[in-house]
Amino acid sequence: MENKINRMKELLAIMKKEELAYYLNDDPIVSDREWDSQFDELAALEKETGIIYASSPTQKVGGGILPSLPKVIHSKPMLSAAKTKSTEDIDKFAGKGPGDCMVSWKLDGLTLVIRYANGKLERIITRGDGNIGEDVTHNCASILGIPQYIPCTDDVEVRGECVVSWAGFDEVNKRVDEPYAHPRGLAAGSVRLLNQRESAPRELQFVAFELVQPFLSTVENSYAFLAEQGFSVVPHLLTKTPGQVIDDKLFDVKTFPLPADGLIVEYNDKVFGKSLGATGHHENCRIAFKWEDATHKTKFLGVRIQPTRSGILSLTAMFKPVMIDGSKVQKATLHNVDIFRKLQLGIGDELEVYKANMIIPAVAKNNTKSGTYKLPDTCPCCGGKAVVEQRGETNYLVCTNSRCSAKRVRQFEHFCARTYMEVSGMAGATLEALVDDGFIKTFADIYHLDRYKEQIIALDGFGKRSYEKLQDGVEASRDAAFSSFLAAFGAPLIGRHIGKLLEKQFGTLDALLKAVDDGFDFASLEGMGPKKAANLVAWLKDPESRQEVLDVAKEVRFKVAPKATAATNNPFNGKTVVATGSLQHFTRDGINKKLEELGAKAGSSVSKKTDYVIAGPGAGSKLAKAHDLGITVLTEEEFLEMIAE
Repeated sequence: MENKINRMKELLAIMKKEELAYYLNDDPIVSDREWDSQFDELAALEKETGIIYASSPTQKVGGGILPSLPKVIHSKPMLSAAKTKSTEDIDKFAGKGPGDCMVSWKLDGLTLVIRYANGKLERIITRGDGNIGEDVTHNCASILGIPQYIPCTDDVEVRGECVVSWAGFDEVNKRVDEPYAHPRGLAAGSVRLLNQRESAPRELQFVAFELVQPFLSTVENSYAFLAEQGFSVVPHLLTKTPGQVIDDKLFDVKTFPLPADGLIVEYNDKVFGKSLGATGHHENCRIAFKWEDATHKTKFLGVRIQPTRSGILSLTAMFKPVMIDGSKVQKATLHNVDIFRKLQLGIGDELEVYKANMIIPAVAKNNTKSGTYKLPDTCPCCGGKAVVEQRGETNYLVCTNSRCSAKRVRQFEHFCARTYMEVSGMAGATLEALVDDGFIKTFADIYHLDRYKEQIIALDGFGKRSYEKLQDGVEASRDAAFSSFLAAFGAPLIGRHIGKLLEKQFGTLDALLKAVDDGFDFASLEGMGPKKAANLVAWLKDPESRQEVLDVAKEVRFKVAPKATAATNNPFNGKTVVATGSLQHFTRDGINKKLEELGAKAGSSVSKKTDYVIAGPGAGSKLAKAHDLGITVLTEEEFLEMIAE
């Protein structure tokens, strides 16, 4: 049983990466055949074990957007644990119990409560204020390790931590405009996203640490029960001498792959633990051991300012090097202007620095607080004006220059991506080198690299062959679909879907620009909406943005958009059709393209406006909703027969 559960978890992790490559990057990393083989193996294991994870591709959980998060009352208050940094206190605590203690990691993420009724996932709730939490059930498919179904038919309530591993944290920070300071913030923010599709790529995983219901007599038995139901259980050790375990460094935070801010020590005998009761703050059956963060004194030297691709200027405190836990440390991220202001920094001030959780360098306090250091009012990258700007509840130093090269690199990467202008080889370090050396300053410059042929060939890591491959990619990209061209510039909310809509409505750039100038009501187009319409008009009315679009248009040849075939001579013309489940004759994109050829609108969610649902094996909530709404459901074979007729 354990081997089968582990294989399921392995498949889920593999298939999530494959789905992200397909849906997020439009860059499949496995064939349809290999995907189907994995799908079939997972489905068979689900049948054998009786465990089905919410993130399983066999479930196809929908991705709707919620207007807000409903509030839920906890079955019992979610209290904290008493804390200590002394192993002597841990030994005293252990000595009061009737037997062994369980030592486990105190994970640093977002605590969740999961309820099951008759073996089916019923609700996922955040900790909230300890008495009332937020319902985040809609995001269950985004979190690895949460079963949708378990073999136990009794009511079950589990508590655990939603975390992002250190490796996953680094990967997510490579993809987002504003990097997160700690995996805890990433986990908390991702779970609370109202749109499940946005939280899907966030590397979230659930690790169980407490069985609330059913009540079993020991923590050891509780953990065994949770493992049998398919949960990942927090790493733990049963011992009579928890203080010695901590002193012997059996729990090494420096090598642990998940963020943790301490250890939990609790009595294995849950009946005894329950008899001890609780205070208004913590339960008396457990205690948290927190590592002593040893601080080191040093001198503040200044702040290093680094532009990010979102325009935020990151702030890093620089100080005289000090040795902490065997490594030299000379800088610590300040994250934002609020933290900078609180420290009241000045050159030569005495700082106390440490490694938070023995990993992340941080400034504990400023003993001098001279407050003489001033943040710059210009961007170190472009010389543009830098201002303090509030985003949400936090203040950041931001570069206001829309043509700042650091921001431009990100825009150029978007433009050259596979699903937009598809300029092969133009990404990452290559693009940064070309921007840094001044060869690319505008989108149109991408099509004039021949001006700098000899200089590019002479760059480190380049050469004649590299230059020729770049040029081949540039030339191939000159043949572009109008819809991809429009979406490539990265104007807010103007993606490929809107590009196709505008291509269908106007056909040419001249016609689109004339409509903008004539005051056309773009919000009247189905699927556009007032916000997207306003962004489109603002973008194309801005003189600099419009000129960039016109300059690139001179360099490309627009492909003629294929006309829909048989659009007026089939039962799907003008209808809204949603495909769900695993289809035999179509890939995920293939069925939507086919529907568009038939003159139908390919929907992503089922509503009263849906006319047909095409359902294959593994269809889940969309199929159920279609039945509830009385919508006509077709098998793939019935769909093909209707096309043939």
